[in-house]
Amino acid sequence: SFGSRIEQSCRIIGPLAASGSPPVGAMDDDMDDVSSFMEEEPSEKDDDASDSRTDSEDLGDDGDEVETDFDMTARIGNLNRAQIAELPPEGQLAKWFDTLLPIEVDLVTELDASNLFFIHAESMIFDIIASKQVAFEEDTQFLRFTYAIESLLSRIQSAGGVFRLIFFEASKRLFSAAFGESVWAFRQAFLLHCRSAGIDYAVFPHWYSQEWKDHVAEWRPSFFLLCNEPVELEADEEEEEEEEDEKPKLRGFFHALMLRCLSARTHVALFRGMQYRGNRMMVFSLEPDCYDSFIDHNVQASLVALFSEEEEEDEGDDEDICQSYRDFIKKAGDLVPPNSLLRSFVAMRFAKGTLARCQGQNPQTIALMHVVVKTLLVQEMLLRQIPLDKRAYSTCPASDWDLFGENIVGALERYFETCSKDLAKLLNADSSEGLQFDSCDLFDGRMFRHVFHFVIDRGLAKKGKVAADLCKFSDFVLTELNFLWKEAGSKEEFFPILVDQLKDLPGIKPPGLPAKSAPRPTPELTDIKSDFLAELEKAREIKHITVFDGTDEERDECLWQNYNWSPPAHLDMVKEEETMEKNEAERKMEEKMKLKGKVSARDLEFQKKFQMKRRQMALRSLHAYAKSLTGSDKLHPPIIMKEDPKEEKGKDKKDDKKDAKGSKADDKKDDKEKLSKKHLELLEKRKLEEEEKIKEHDRNQMKQWDPNLDALAEITDLDKLEKEMLDLLLGFHRITDSFVGFPAVSSAFKTSEMQCKVVLKALKSIRASFKKMLLDRQPADKQVQARRLVRYFLCIVQEAMNSFGKADIDGKGIKALQESLVSVGFPKSAEKIFAIWKDNQQKLAQAAAEASAAADKDKGGKDDKKKGKDDKKGKDDKKGKDDKDKKDKKDKKDKKGDKDDKDEDGEKDLDSYKVKKEKVETCWSGVGEDEYAFQLQYMGQYMTRTVGNAKDPLGRVNFKPDRWQRDLLDIVDAEKSALIVAPTASGKTFIGYYVMDKVLRTDNDGVAVYVAPSKALVNQVSAEIYARFSSKTYPMHSKNELLGVFLKEYNSAGGVMEAGKWKNCQVLVTIPHILEMLLISPSMQDWVKRLRWVVFDEVHCIGGEDGLQWEHTMQLIPCPFIALSATVAEPQHFHSWLGRINEKKEQSKVEIVVHTERWNDLYKYIYTGGALRPLHPFCCLMEQSVRLQGLSSDLTLTPQEMVQLFTEVSKIIGSNPLWDPLSPMKYFSNRVGFMTKLDAREYERDLKKTFLELVKADALDSAGFSKLKIALQYPAEQQAGSASAFKPPGRAIADEEGDGETPSGLADFQKMGKGSGYMQPATLYKLFKDLDNMAALPAIVFNFSRKEIDRMLTKLIQELKDRQTDKYYGTEEAAFRSKKIMERRNAEYQAKKTAYEQALKMKESKNQEAKASRKNAEEGDRGAVKNEAVDVSEDIGEEPQPPLDLADEIDMEFSFHSPKALGQWQEEINEMLKEMKFRGVSQHLIDGLRRGVGMHHEGCKTNYKQAVEILFRRGYLKVVFAGSTLALGINMPCRSTIFCGDSLELNGLMFRQMAGRAGRRGFDLLGQVVFLDMAFLKIRSLIASDLSTLTGEFMLSPTMLLRALHEWELICLEEESERPIFRTKEEIARCISPMFSAPFFRSKTADLETQVAYHTRFSVDLLYREGLLSNNGYTRGLANLVTHLFETEPANIVLARLLSKGLLHEYLKREAKNERKGDRKSHLTVKLVSILSWLLYRRRLPSILPKERATRKKHLPSAGSPELPQLPEKILLEVQAYNESVFEHVQQLAWTVASTRKIGEVDMALPMSQKAFRSGWDPRGEPFTDPKGSDLAARIIKQMTRYRARSPFSAISGEGDEFSCTADLVNSARNVLHLDMNSFPTIAQPMLIQEGLEPTNSWMLDFMIHGKIKYLWEDNGIGPTKAWKLISDFREAVKKATVAIKSFAPEGDIVLKTFDALGAEIEKYLKGEGGR
Repeated sequence: SFGSRIEQSCRIIGPLAASGSPPVGAMDDDMDDVSSFMEEEPSEKDDDASDSRTDSEDLGDDGDEVETDFDMTARIGNLNRAQIAELPPEGQLAKWFDTLLPIEVDLVTELDASNLFFIHAESMIFDIIASKQVAFEEDTQFLRFTYAIESLLSRIQSAGGVFRLIFFEASKRLFSAAFGESVWAFRQAFLLHCRSAGIDYAVFPHWYSQEWKDHVAEWRPSFFLLCNEPVELEADEEEEEEEEDEKPKLRGFFHALMLRCLSARTHVALFRGMQYRGNRMMVFSLEPDCYDSFIDHNVQASLVALFSEEEEEDEGDDEDICQSYRDFIKKAGDLVPPNSLLRSFVAMRFAKGTLARCQGQNPQTIALMHVVVKTLLVQEMLLRQIPLDKRAYSTCPASDWDLFGENIVGALERYFETCSKDLAKLLNADSSEGLQFDSCDLFDGRMFRHVFHFVIDRGLAKKGKVAADLCKFSDFVLTELNFLWKEAGSKEEFFPILVDQLKDLPGIKPPGLPAKSAPRPTPELTDIKSDFLAELEKAREIKHITVFDGTDEERDECLWQNYNWSPPAHLDMVKEEETMEKNEAERKMEEKMKLKGKVSARDLEFQKKFQMKRRQMALRSLHAYAKSLTGSDKLHPPIIMKEDPKEEKGKDKKDDKKDAKGSKADDKKDDKEKLSKKHLELLEKRKLEEEEKIKEHDRNQMKQWDPNLDALAEITDLDKLEKEMLDLLLGFHRITDSFVGFPAVSSAFKTSEMQCKVVLKALKSIRASFKKMLLDRQPADKQVQARRLVRYFLCIVQEAMNSFGKADIDGKGIKALQESLVSVGFPKSAEKIFAIWKDNQQKLAQAAAEASAAADKDKGGKDDKKKGKDDKKGKDDKKGKDDKDKKDKKDKKDKKGDKDDKDEDGEKDLDSYKVKKEKVETCWSGVGEDEYAFQLQYMGQYMTRTVGNAKDPLGRVNFKPDRWQRDLLDIVDAEKSALIVAPTASGKTFIGYYVMDKVLRTDNDGVAVYVAPSKALVNQVSAEIYARFSSKTYPMHSKNELLGVFLKEYNSAGGVMEAGKWKNCQVLVTIPHILEMLLISPSMQDWVKRLRWVVFDEVHCIGGEDGLQWEHTMQLIPCPFIALSATVAEPQHFHSWLGRINEKKEQSKVEIVVHTERWNDLYKYIYTGGALRPLHPFCCLMEQSVRLQGLSSDLTLTPQEMVQLFTEVSKIIGSNPLWDPLSPMKYFSNRVGFMTKLDAREYERDLKKTFLELVKADALDSAGFSKLKIALQYPAEQQAGSASAFKPPGRAIADEEGDGETPSGLADFQKMGKGSGYMQPATLYKLFKDLDNMAALPAIVFNFSRKEIDRMLTKLIQELKDRQTDKYYGTEEAAFRSKKIMERRNAEYQAKKTAYEQALKMKESKNQEAKASRKNAEEGDRGAVKNEAVDVSEDIGEEPQPPLDLADEIDMEFSFHSPKALGQWQEEINEMLKEMKFRGVSQHLIDGLRRGVGMHHEGCKTNYKQAVEILFRRGYLKVVFAGSTLALGINMPCRSTIFCGDSLELNGLMFRQMAGRAGRRGFDLLGQVVFLDMAFLKIRSLIASDLSTLTGEFMLSPTMLLRALHEWELICLEEESERPIFRTKEEIARCISPMFSAPFFRSKTADLETQVAYHTRFSVDLLYREGLLSNNGYTRGLANLVTHLFETEPANIVLARLLSKGLLHEYLKREAKNERKGDRKSHLTVKLVSILSWLLYRRRLPSILPKERATRKKHLPSAGSPELPQLPEKILLEVQAYNESVFEHVQQLAWTVASTRKIGEVDMALPMSQKAFRSGWDPRGEPFTDPKGSDLAARIIKQMTRYRARSPFSAISGEGDEFSCTADLVNSARNVLHLDMNSFPTIAQPMLIQEGLEPTNSWMLDFMIHGKIKYLWEDNGIGPTKAWKLISDFREAVKKATVAIKSFAPEGDIVLKTFDALGAEIEKYLKGEGGR
């Protein structure tokens, strides 16, 4: 569907070399269509080079090689292409594969599995067999294998993956050579199963075929999932030479496929090593840069010949197999069940063919073949009749029976060959429609072997035959059996089965059957008597376990006795976290005092002043940061507390209730108060005077404005008119060009009547100016500006109607508005606004009439009891009449023709103000016929946002909240919790500050906590709180503070870092990790009791890597909360979970507020060819994905994109009854005049809905879809005044719409690959200059590589300097001018310097005179001293500085800073830059700030980052390069966000967060998103992908349980000692219990709450067995150490185990003897790291590692790098023993949980296809008449395996509840429970059966050896950013371990000393050269 084949030549760059970083832009040249859409855009500096082909190759469609030209110097590992060219292609492929190191990534979030990706089905089959997950070669069970595959696919699907299975026919050669015919037969059966079950798939000959190339080009998968295992093929002496030559080629089968897939410029993920971890699927992946075109070309030439060989045609190829199948079905009738038809048909055909081939054979062969065939048919009967859950039994292995292995296997190979051929014919048949194909259970080798064993065994025992009475089949079974036997061609009855001819056959005697598998015994758990555990078990009783009494014998005698360790009383984690590292100044001060020895009082005073200065500097920094948050200090009224807040609390509540009910009480009070007549008269008089003053003010203002308004009519210049109009109506200091409220007019005039008059007069003048300028006759280059003026003109009319249309606009005014609209081409809109105005006038008249009638009624109903009252009323009436007369006279001119409201001709008079189109002169005809399309095209950003914003009636906030925001206020006032999902910049964060405001106003004790995901956001929120609430003061001697911050790095109070002071604060800003620790800490329960509210910002982080802490905090908090996010998919699921949590804790209801409308639209662009091109989101759609899945739920269109889509689709499909009504004119003409954002959104919904209908109805076919995507890239131009349909013009940034012709030669987006231009400073300079010229700065440039960010900043700054130097010195003329200017400046400088020196000399002279005078003063002349003192103090000014060279000054042409901001904040900015220099910030960064450029990422210094944030908010900086630090919630409003580089971290969720920084509410009317040098595949995945469903980690943690038990223990001890307990035990238990009963996870079948409850009980037992718990539930042993290292589980448990057994002491003592100072690898710290690297922050390695080592001469890694050396033997055995213990515990857990639900229908369906199997006997009865008397039935029953935990589909392999390995348990357990690797707190436990531990990356050991972070990428595949974080985390873990060990160990303990030394060494490496 993508048209003809495109020939394209591309550059090819070599693959990742071992000694360097990956190259950018490696391309594929021979994938024809694929390469064409992935071509790299050359950078400007490479334009010349890109014209010549350095590397290119191609194979024609017929496989013939064409001329090639490769760069033979490109490296492949340690060799270049020239060196490996002599190897055969398979050798080259092996060499390439040996250089690869796949990196572990998340399949869903990082590889974007939510977008379509391809799974190679044969890779999946091969990997499952090779990894021995299924014993298929032994048992050949099709159903077992299908279940294994569907389990894997189901897991991917449940994680959000969208995939297509890919089959290659070329795989047959591999499968036949590696496995024989059985695996290929299964492959064919599975392919047929996919077709029947509706699993998406596609079949191709091979991956070099044109069909495959076209398919990849059409579907463009986000990645490929393949097998990476080499194929082991054993040599066979009997093989022909040709077959032997094939084997080397087939050994690299999957590697060749991998290489080919990488050529598509996308990632390749690998099956081996795939792990499920909660909501993530971890896989090993190869990057596209690993591709090598040279090797791919050579391998292709070798394999294409092999794949293209024609196979001999099978006999009977001409047979119509579908007709044969239909005939069989017809004959079978009711004798064969529908789900057994295919299996019976295949078996019958094999039997028929076998019996025919037996003719003429010897009797023994005939007898054996008859037995095989009859066994096959008996197996068929048993597969039909025996329920799936009863097919688990043990039987003899095939290897134990010589006859079976040597003879029967060969016969079965013929069966599988026949089977695969028949299935292939069915797959390829054109006439297979309507036929049922159940192929998933086609053959069961175990059952066949069991039946064959029975036949031979009983036949030999029963004189050579097996009679029917041995089986005792029921009659219906015998009937069906005989039917198949006769269909096979036999005329005899099925029974007896004769074996007498076989008794002399060698090996005929069958081996004995093995004993059946014993059922798993009931688990035995220790009885732990704990009140807390009893509380947890109340909700769910734990069954199916045996409880025994445990003993509390000491497990740690080795530590206590041999090494003198002693348990501490208690390790307080909070105290440890509070302890902060001393900064450099504090360390120097401490060292200084130590050197002094004795500290004097003066020293103490100095220290006090030092601390005071630090405090002042911290407060100054906080104040400066807060000051940059514009307007924050004005958002809340001052907080003034009463003297006794407790007494006022109840009163406040009453006041709140009174306010909530309105002002009823006030009304009653007013009724009671009686005002005198005089008082009322005074009030009325005062009111009239005030009104008159306001009117007088407006009249005076009008006199000043009149000349300016009249002057507008005289302007004939477009630029001048635009400037004067905007300045007049919006003001000089406007932030945006928004006319809402007419800011300048409303601030100058007080009455709406006068404001309306001004606006109408402005419109009149502008229209007059339009007439004079003759807009239509303006030249073409001025039409863009003319259109912009018309757009502003429309905005004025629209806002005039919105602001004044209800009351202030009279008939003359509405007539003027209509004429204005008609004059610029909007007659329909004129009709609509008149209709609206008329309706308003009628409503006003009706309301006035009703009011008058009511007044008359009240007057008539009163009696004349009080005459004075009547007299007063008369006077009032007379006064009112006089006033009315005066008003009538005043407005006589305007209302001359008005009549009474009740007059029947009133409506006719209103109609007289309606304007006719023909009577109005047209000023501009550029709108065309469809004025609504014009609004969509050009008015999108100015459309009215109808969000219901209005003043809050209760005055709770100082702005006009939207309707949904008022709902939030009501929720908080009701003290309910809420989940709030609203787009970025929509205004949701305010509610968090409103919560704080409530807490602060209530009292001085309550605490509000703000939880942020990042340190950057914490800093900003802290400053925001300070700015908003610093008005609150506390009593003089109170310890209370307003603001506290608690992070891992530091904690502070009031902006000053002081350990522990945060506890006195009322508002705490922290991160989830800290809050979780506080909530669970026993020593913090007094603080927890003070909690009133918790605000969770960016709560979608609960689905990330650190999501467990978010989950725990939400479960633990004892108060209401607010949860905020912009990106939560399916928020109802999250809301439901939050509701359940609060229900369990007996807390308030959780509300949900979802607001979907973003305030400003985001316009997308691609920067290519040196220009910005608009990107329509529909360009990113894949047709097939749209047909299958529809559109992404949050794929939004701007109004401009809507009309563009309608137009282009209309061109393609022509007239269509579904589509035509969506023409803007037809759609809107009867609905609205001026479109609002809400109208546009409704139009968008209908547009997308109808679009999907067109696609699904094929009205828009594949060719049309392709044309649409191309057309949307090149939008057509609007033809002004054309009679044709509206053609929207091309969109450009902001106001710069291009009207020229579409440029020719523009690249197709779909062909764009990843470029490197973003690293070229010239490209960056041009991009930013273009954006600056288009008013699209400031901008944030997002890139996830800190290295690239640093380089971009450095290069850009240097480029600015070089261009400036070139301007002043680039030519001789420029240099001459510059020289003259500098000479003049130097002359001026010398003059000033001379004057300064003279003044200095004079001052020195005066000083000398002063000295003399003082000397005289000693003799009594005191007057002289006084005079001289005055003279000496004269100021001579600062010393003049030499002039800067012109090239060094900041020239605005070469800077992006804002001169306006510099003028406003110059002193502050200069001070900030000086401070940066003082604090050691690099000079090039300071130079960047001066030129308006900065950067922001984790590696920047805090003060520099804060300076960047402040200067950006001030508007001084216009360009910031940033990483992920600015993605979440940072207040840095920008107009554009730019994305460059390629990172797996940039996924759909992160993109939405980052893109949301652009177009912030109140600052811009729209936002721009620019993609720079990104592959279009990546862009497509970011824009078109759906957000993955939010779900948690499902990590069930024994350590978390231990922490909870420890808290409970300490609380119980407090209670026993009669000390105060701040929270009741019941409340604490309620808040902790959700962690162990309600996980945030979803599963369709698993009973998660039951599983969590049982897991908790089994975890208790595990902790007891590890010696960490006693039988009373209290902690013991090294439990304190384990809880202290809770973040490192399971490393903490294993470390405690190694310590308690003394193994770590033994190891270190032994290695200490071999330590040599000069040998780094022998140091004890390195030896300790070799152990800890297995435990802490372990990173897995793939099963196959690169074989080449680093070739550098120094800084070499460890010997086995990247693989960590194996643990010492004793430690290894201990770790393995621990792993085995945990694995057994999980098996017992699985068995116990499975026992809670009997096997039923939910267990009897395949997980992906949901193909169901029968769980009971056939309705006709059991297959045996007498099961006890049937030898066959008895043999099956006797061998039957009992099981509970294993899935029935897995149990048919004969395995019970004893699982062989982790993968077996995870993949084979029943769906009643969910298991993944998070369920196993083990250390490097291999998933598959293998010796030793799982291969582990030696990254930390290598770092400790060479100390260089940069080599970790080369050796270990870990980038610098990730490496820095890992090393920092490792260091923190070592420090915590050191603190914990120090509390146990004596001072000289070798473990303690080594840990202490290790922490210091890591710190040294990170700070020193090694860390850079």
